[in-house]
Amino acid sequence: MVKNFDVTGMSCSACSSGIEKAVSRLDGINLVEVSLMNKSMRVDYDERKLSCRQIIDCVEGLGYGIYNEGEAPALKNNEDKNLLLRFIISLCLLVPIMFLSMVLPKIVELGENIKWSALAQCVLSLAVLCINYKYFTKGIKALCKKVPNMDTLVSLGSGVSFIYSLVLTVLAFFNINFGGFHLYFESAAMILTLVDIGKWLEEKSKKKTGEELEKLLKLAPDTVTIEVDGERKTVPSAQVKCGDVVVVMQGDYVPVDGTVTEGHAFLDKSAITGESMPVEVAQGSLVTTASVNSEGVIKVRAERVGGDTTLSQIIKMVRQAGASKAPIQKFADKVASVFVPVVTAVSLITFLVWLLVDGGFVAEHCVTYAISVLVVSCPCALGLATPVAIMTATGKAASLGVLYKDAEAIQTARDINCVLLDKTATLTEGKPTVSDVCVFGTDRESVLSVCGAIEANSNHPLAKCIAEYCQSECGAENFEYHVGKGATAMCNGVKYRLGNIALLDGIKVSKDVKNKAQEYSSQGKTVVYLANDTTVLAVIAVTDRIKPTSGAAVKLLKDRGIKCAMLTGDGEATAKEVAQSVGIDDFVAEVMPEDKLRMVENMQNIGGVVAMVGDGINDSPALKKADVGIAIGGGTDVAIDSADIVLISGDLRSLDTAIDLSRATVRNIKQNLFWAFFYNVVMIPVAAGALSFIGLSFNPMWGALCMSLSSLFVVCNALRLLLYKNKKLNAGGCESANVGKNNQTNLKEDDFMKKLITIDGMCCEHCSARVEKALGAVEGVISADVKLKKKLAVVRSREEISDEILTKTITDAGYKVVEIIAK
Repeated sequence: MVKNFDVTGMSCSACSSGIEKAVSRLDGINLVEVSLMNKSMRVDYDERKLSCRQIIDCVEGLGYGIYNEGEAPALKNNEDKNLLLRFIISLCLLVPIMFLSMVLPKIVELGENIKWSALAQCVLSLAVLCINYKYFTKGIKALCKKVPNMDTLVSLGSGVSFIYSLVLTVLAFFNINFGGFHLYFESAAMILTLVDIGKWLEEKSKKKTGEELEKLLKLAPDTVTIEVDGERKTVPSAQVKCGDVVVVMQGDYVPVDGTVTEGHAFLDKSAITGESMPVEVAQGSLVTTASVNSEGVIKVRAERVGGDTTLSQIIKMVRQAGASKAPIQKFADKVASVFVPVVTAVSLITFLVWLLVDGGFVAEHCVTYAISVLVVSCPCALGLATPVAIMTATGKAASLGVLYKDAEAIQTARDINCVLLDKTATLTEGKPTVSDVCVFGTDRESVLSVCGAIEANSNHPLAKCIAEYCQSECGAENFEYHVGKGATAMCNGVKYRLGNIALLDGIKVSKDVKNKAQEYSSQGKTVVYLANDTTVLAVIAVTDRIKPTSGAAVKLLKDRGIKCAMLTGDGEATAKEVAQSVGIDDFVAEVMPEDKLRMVENMQNIGGVVAMVGDGINDSPALKKADVGIAIGGGTDVAIDSADIVLISGDLRSLDTAIDLSRATVRNIKQNLFWAFFYNVVMIPVAAGALSFIGLSFNPMWGALCMSLSSLFVVCNALRLLLYKNKKLNAGGCESANVGKNNQTNLKEDDFMKKLITIDGMCCEHCSARVEKALGAVEGVISADVKLKKKLAVVRSREEISDEILTKTITDAGYKVVEIIAK
């Protein structure tokens, strides 16, 4: 059985590793993973040998709080407040202690009254110890269970300082001065006070690592409007069931995954996909949680609710990734597990060495240096080095439309040197669209009108895309579908045929028609003919259009020195055309799922760190076998489950971001580990008095301050990942669409014909999206980028497109052309 718990009270990696070690000793435990950052524990155990109560007792016996998952949010949220309160009270008590120990003796000759000053310091210091008793209870329990942690070091350092000073104070009242009257009550109090403020700052900083996840959590609305028997009512989100009709008004977040049953709207999916452009939805459209309705009102039939929604699954994956451990952390965990015993031994050795050196029990040396070693040592910095960076990176990645499923995927992604790409819905859009219409002996408008009228009667996938492209308002009569060939119908009293070459039986096909059809076929496109009873009127090319960003994505990967290859089940001609269009040199066509799996294995055998990118069920074996499986967000559940990384937006350029962020994260982890090791290697000998012969040493108070700052440094360094930006992607030049078939690499800007169009009448993202879509559908246009604020459209094409066509396209969309400038 697998069960998740919330664990409170952990302060360093020694805590988490100690809990793991103690729980793993229980009979019946198969696996235990404790996350310091998430304050959670995942346990896989045999119910026949072990009960849940025994696990809880084991953790509680170490001095930590343990709760069923989700039942301790208040404790987690108030931890930083409790630390701040303890710091303030401790500081108020520390000030008079510092005055009595450091200031008063310099302004007043105490003489015999020094013992009363010592007694006052003792009482005040004891109050500070009582306020911070948790360090002692946790530290002593952990020590007794043979899993010492940071609290053990803090409690030993503060406790030894207090007990030593207490002994000298008691002796002073009996007029016994043993080895000098050097009290350390202020050190005992100062250590705890500085640790409090250090832990408070650390808690505040660690909270920032999850702020991207908190933003996702806030996207789920507390209440939902549902419609029952024609009446609308507001209910808590938890009460929504599958099948309920949810009303999503303008400005609302979509609370469920489902299908639009009524209405029309534009949804902003930027919170999930990272794409800022609103998406138009209408009846029959699928919608997901966390999309915000920027315009319109829709009714959605709930199909996934609660924990099954897209948002819930994303949050779950981000949490799991943040809680997982990267391979690089294993070494740090091993060091942390022996760190406290080693430091304690070093402290004891320091005490004995200085006792021998000084030839007596002199507090200024042996006690001071021994306590300083305990206090200055910092297992926190070592333990936080990896998890805080992983937590920050997974949250940041989620905001950029990239989901790392675990920490190992983050570490492995940086080493990718070979990417195998599926074609359909990865490099291409995954749905047929009309790419070309060539008309013979008639006008284009009448051809489109007839085609749209005929295909409006068919359910064939190709017919649907042609009907959407033509958008005809006239009707067709006597429609008849011919299996494997196409359809015939009457329009305006004339009989037309619309289908493949087999439907043209008895009709003479001219040489021009054959040449054009051959040209389209050589490009991997499906050819559809429109003819009357005597001649062919038009040739229509239908293709699975390449995504506008695929070429740029491949170029980004190749610029990193990563080898790219395409795998597809399509024919040779189609595969060649797509590969050349996006700049891929190597491709394999007509492959089966087992062939994709074999290709992954072959690349791994020659030293490749392979990433497989796909979206379908047929890709899942290869995704699982690859070093890093990467699924496109719109793909099947099987593909997403098999992958290590999910590109939510479907934009392949996100893969470059995933790799780049992976490298930035691992670099950050190495910086943290270096600092943690460097700090301890340098500071422990200094604290032990190794450099005292040149006057370089410090007392326990400075040691406590250094220890706190070291942890804070590691956390703040990891927080820099929240500022991450993909510099290559943001540098521009990555927005180009696809390259020509005669080129193996992306076209340069100079290879395009470019026109700048000033447009009047656009007032929102909806308007700019409509213009961009209309211009993108113009034959010959490579890309169309509309800048709403500048009221400007940038159109790129391989050949000259007349100003009249561009003007008519924009006018038909409902807007006015002010000026067209050719660049």
